[in-house]
Amino acid sequence: MKSSIAYVGVALLMALPLAYGGSTDNRTSGPCFSVNVQNDPVNKSNVRQNCDRNVSRTVQAGNRNQAQTIQTGSVNDNKVRK
Repeated sequence: MKSSIAYVGVALLMALPLAYGGSTDNRTSGPCFSVNVQNDPVNKSNVRQNCDRNVSRTVQAGNRNQAQTIQTGSVNDNKVRK
């Protein structure tokens, strides 16, 4: 068990340079990905993407669900499941 935790820790450290920590609002080149999973009684999702390629997935499981996606790019792909 301890060795598997060490392996996961090493894998996360190796992936750290690949992580993007800034705001995606100012990105305009490359792909943008957004994944939202919401499981509350009332769910609201607002996604705004402005990249070359935009991909968005939203899953909502509640009594009242609202989703809005705005994508401006060359290739836009959006799926919402309520």
